Amino acid sequence: MRKNKFVEGLKRYFSVEVSIEYKACLYFFAILFFGCVRRVLLGSVQMSILHMAEMIAAAYLMGYLQVYALGNFDEAEHLGRRQVLFILLCTVLYTGASWVLGWFDRDGVPTLIFAGYMASAYGCMFLVNKLKRNIDTENLNRMLTEYKRQG
Repeated sequence: MRKNKFVEGLKRYFSVEVSIEYKACLYFFAILFFGCVRRVLLGSVQMSILHMAEMIAAAYLMGYLQVYALGNFDEAEHLGRRQVLFILLCTVLYTGASWVLGWFDRDGVPTLIFAGYMASAYGCMFLVNKLKRNIDTENLNRMLTEYKRQG
């Protein structure tokens, strides 16, 4: 019985870590994409490796914050006031990090555009997660129906 509890706890831990990894990768890519597009528009094809390391670190820290402190809000069933508040909070934190760490040269216009971009990225992720859950539910219901027919 003790081994089973350990295995179940390990499974839960890995499930949470995979969720955080998923978030970190998606949001890091979104931030990196924004930064790269900005650099190309400025006529450069180079980006600071230090900034990229800061971006991925920020994405992981935000993933842990989202999962452990903010109730995994971007995977919620509905988008209510609480989820919108958390989207705004995370957007402010990312925007603050971008300003403090100088990702966009502390230029106000790109930083404000980045804030809107991140808020929309959170909204899109909420919709993608909801769509994925609906597809999974349909597939599980179909599999259950097929199983009942066989049995």
